[in-house]
Amino acid sequence: MTIIRLDLDALTQKGEISPDQALHLKSLALPDTRSGLMVNLLLIFGAISVAAGTIALVPNAATGLVLAILAVGAAEVLRRVDSDDSLKVLGVGLAMMGALGLAGWIGWEFRDVADSAYPSLGIAAVLAAAAVWFRSSFLAAPAVLALGATIGSGTGYWHASYAIFVEEPTLTILLFGAVAAGIFATRRTVADAYRAVATIAARTAFFMINFAFWVGSLWGDRIGEHWLAPRDWSERSTWREAATEIPELVFTLGWAAFLITMIVKARRGGFVSVTSVVFLAIHGYTQYFELLGANAASLVIGGLVLVGLAVGGARYAQASRS
Repeated sequence: MTIIRLDLDALTQKGEISPDQALHLKSLALPDTRSGLMVNLLLIFGAISVAAGTIALVPNAATGLVLAILAVGAAEVLRRVDSDDSLKVLGVGLAMMGALGLAGWIGWEFRDVADSAYPSLGIAAVLAAAAVWFRSSFLAAPAVLALGATIGSGTGYWHASYAIFVEEPTLTILLFGAVAAGIFATRRTVADAYRAVATIAARTAFFMINFAFWVGSLWGDRIGEHWLAPRDWSERSTWREAATEIPELVFTLGWAAFLITMIVKARRGGFVSVTSVVFLAIHGYTQYFELLGANAASLVIGGLVLVGLAVGGARYAQASRS
């Protein structure tokens, strides 16, 4: 949709359009949705406040489950009755609150099942179903991330820090490679309403592929360590010595080959090509300091390499435009 802004008063004063034409254009203008958006946001914050207060009054998992189900139900009702989309933002907010609430309930109820992939699969299924049903691109990303938890990927947060970890780089690359390739190959065949959801899911999977390569390029991989290695660290070290190891060099070279292939094959200027360039720079930066360390000589060499890459990139861009 193309949106054009016109100052009708200024155009009328300059004689560019007549007063009748100005009135006609004004009648065709889209309605001002700012007040409606404010109402939706106030309703969302009100719902969050009610939910938080209810949980504080009755602090147990069942309360959270009931509130999550009510939020999903309310979102579905709004999706069906809100014909003019005046409460669309509220519906989206309720859908996210409900889906994330259900995911949180699953995680809380099965928090003691640490060695099972079923809770993570349940969370991924709930988020994916909500993303598709409510056509929510926002929920598509955590659905893919939750799938990674089944093979030892996840996130962590502590004071002023946020981390993402990958325990099975090889399996993570294979899993999310299949997910990204499958979605990218079929997303043009899905209905337009679901294309944004599919695109976000595929892009999230593409990020996870690169994170897995990054971890593997630094520490290598021992396939199956997430499930097979003993929890006791003294026994775990013995298991690691006997396990089949994929060295860092394999991931280092494989990641570079993967990124270069994406840059060459993907549409220039698209998400995949641009993201691949960014991760290639991260890859080079990481390996540079892993091999040479941060010292005066390495900084000089790194600077010369960057200048060379800049000149080569500029010439390549110039040649591609001619």
